[in-house]
Amino acid sequence: MRSIFRATAILSSSSLATIFFSVATAKITSVLLGPGGYGYLGLLQGLLGTGTLLLGMGVSTALVKEGAVALSREDQRGVDSLSRAAGLLSLSLGGVGAVLLVIFRAPIGRWMLGQAQHTGAALLVGAALTFTLLTATFTSTLNAHHRIKELAKTGVVTSVLSNLATILLVWRLGVRGVLPAVVLAAAISLATVMYFVRKNIGAPASSPNPGELVQSSHALLRFGIPYMASLLVGTGVNLVMPAVILHTLDISAVGFYRASVAISVNYLGFMLAAMAQDYYPRVSALADHPDQLADVVNQQHRLIMLVAAPIILVAVAVTPYFVPIIYSKKFYPTVDLLEWQLIGDIFKFSSWTMSYVILARCSSVVYFLTELSAGVLMALTSYAGIRILGLPGLGIGFLITYILYYVIVSIVVRREIRLVWSPANKRLMFATVAMALVVRIVPFTALAPFRTEIALLCAAVAGITSLLLIHKDFTGRNLVFWGKDVT
Repeated sequence: MRSIFRATAILSSSSLATIFFSVATAKITSVLLGPGGYGYLGLLQGLLGTGTLLLGMGVSTALVKEGAVALSREDQRGVDSLSRAAGLLSLSLGGVGAVLLVIFRAPIGRWMLGQAQHTGAALLVGAALTFTLLTATFTSTLNAHHRIKELAKTGVVTSVLSNLATILLVWRLGVRGVLPAVVLAAAISLATVMYFVRKNIGAPASSPNPGELVQSSHALLRFGIPYMASLLVGTGVNLVMPAVILHTLDISAVGFYRASVAISVNYLGFMLAAMAQDYYPRVSALADHPDQLADVVNQQHRLIMLVAAPIILVAVAVTPYFVPIIYSKKFYPTVDLLEWQLIGDIFKFSSWTMSYVILARCSSVVYFLTELSAGVLMALTSYAGIRILGLPGLGIGFLITYILYYVIVSIVVRREIRLVWSPANKRLMFATVAMALVVRIVPFTALAPFRTEIALLCAAVAGITSLLLIHKDFTGRNLVFWGKDVT
C-alpha cells in the first residue's frame, strides 16, 4: 500500500497545480466567451478528442503495456524498437488525419462544430491532432519506464504554459482565438514531454533495423487497434456527446455540459493519472498472477474510496455555490447535471479498478464487449435523459450507465481472477453511495433548508474517517488520542 500511496501523492501534488490553472482558465474563458463561445471550445476539443481516439489506434496504450513487459525482461533493444515504431506510427497517422480533415472539412465541420470549416481551420485542427498523438507517445514512454516524478513535472509545466497561452489568445481575440489556442496548447504539450523524455531517458541506445520496426509496429497495432475500437464504442461516446447536445438542444447547452465535465474530470484528475500512470503498469506486470492481482485491485480500490469519497461528497455539497464562482451565474443550469455526474463518479472510479484488469489480462474481444456495453448504455440513457428531462437527464444517464457498467465488469473480473471485495471495501463503497444519495435526496424533503449543512456533515465524517484509515495503512500503526485507539 505504501508504494501506491507514494505514487498517488506525487501525482496528486502535480495535479493541484494542474487543477488550479484549469479552474482559473475555465473562469476567465467562460466569462470572456459566454456559454456559446465556451460551447464552441467544447465542440472543438470534442473533435480533437475523437480524431485522437480514431487515429491514435491505441498505439500509446500499447506502448505502455509492451514497453513495461520488455523492460521487465531487460530487453532494452526491444524497448527502443517499440518507442521508435510508436513515434513513426503516430506521425504517419497524424498526417493521414490532417489530410482527411481537409478533404471532409465541410461535413465534419457541420456535424462536430455546427458550421462548415475552411481549409486553413482544418489544417490547424490537423496540426493539433498530430501534436496530440505524438504527445501521447512520448508520455507513454515515460509511463512504460514508470517515471512517476517526470510524469508529474510534465503535467505541471504543460498545464501552466498551455493555460496561460489559452487565456492570452482568448483575451486578445475572443472566439477567434479559440482554435489557435487549442493548437498552441497541443504544441506546448508536445514540446514539454519531449524535453522530459530526452532529459531523463535520452535517445534510444540502439538503432532498430527495418525488420524490427515492422515487428514492433505489428505488436503495437495488434493490441492497439482492438483497444481503440473498444474505446470508440465505450468512452468514445462521450467525445461526440457535445455534437449530440448541439443538434438536440443548442450550443449554450453544450457550454453547460462542458462546464460540468470539466469539473467532474479535473477535481479528481490526480486519481485518473495515478490509475493510468501507476496502477495500469503494475496490473500489466501481474497479469499472469491472479492471486496477487486480486490483492492489488483491492488495495487500489481501498485507496480510491478513501481519497475520492470525501472529495466527491464535498463537491456535491458546494456545487450550487461553486459553479457560479468558477464560471458565472449564466452557467447555473450546470448544477443539476453536475450533481448526478458526481454520484456517478463513485461507480466510475470503482469500476475502472476492475476494467484495467480486463485490459491487461483478458482477450481483446472481452475488453471490446465490456466497453461496447458502456457505450451503448451511455448513448441510450443520455438520449433518453435529454428527451425526457432535458440537460439534467444527461447526469442521470451518466449515473445509470456506470452503475450497470460496474455490475458488468464485476462479473467479468470475478470470473477471471476470482476477485472478492474485502469487507472494508464493501463498507466503504456502501457508505459513500449512501451518503451521496442522502445529500441528493434531501432537497426533496422537509430538510431541504438544511441541505448544505447535511452535505458538509457527511463530507466531514467521510474525510475524518479516511484520514484515520490512510494513517493506519501508511504507517502500519493505529492512531491513538488520549490513550484510545480511534482507528
